Amino acid sequence: MRRQVICWLVFAVVFVFATINFALGALHAEENLAVNEAVTAKIRAFDRGFFKGFDVYSAGTKENPSALLFDRKDNYTLVSQLWGIPLKEDEIIYAIRRLDDQYVSGQYNIPFEPSALNIVNVKGEVLGYVYTGLTYVMMDRKKDGQVMVYLTVPQQFGGNCSCGAEGAPGP
Repeated sequence: MRRQVICWLVFAVVFVFATINFALGALHAEENLAVNEAVTAKIRAFDRGFFKGFDVYSAGTKENPSALLFDRKDNYTLVSQLWGIPLKEDEIIYAIRRLDDQYVSGQYNIPFEPSALNIVNVKGEVLGYVYTGLTYVMMDRKKDGQVMVYLTVPQQFGGNCSCGAEGAPGP
């Protein structure tokens, strides 16, 4: 009888600790596309040590990037075919400055101050970050843990687009 009581007590203690550990882990899990303030601070500080852990790609042009993709150097790759080649360290810094400048100027359809957004796969692993001020990031999260991030381009608003709308310039 005493042995059964001890076994039940041990089971209860282990169960309680496992439940608490699971609950705390769920509370601290990173959410996909959530702003990561710590990473944002490292990017804005041009933390070269941080940059070395990533292949960094730029969407848009050299003078007008719309997003920077920080793809962790690991077994996963985040980039779709159109991202091009990774930037060099000096190009990363220039692209960050240009992206921040575009937000400040207000002329480039960057609606929010650029921030680092988590790229998290379905397994809950943070695979990288997108530094952007846009309101969306297109991606494909696969069941096997792979994530494919597609180029982000600011939307054209107003009469500047040649989409065939009334009053817009034609093709």
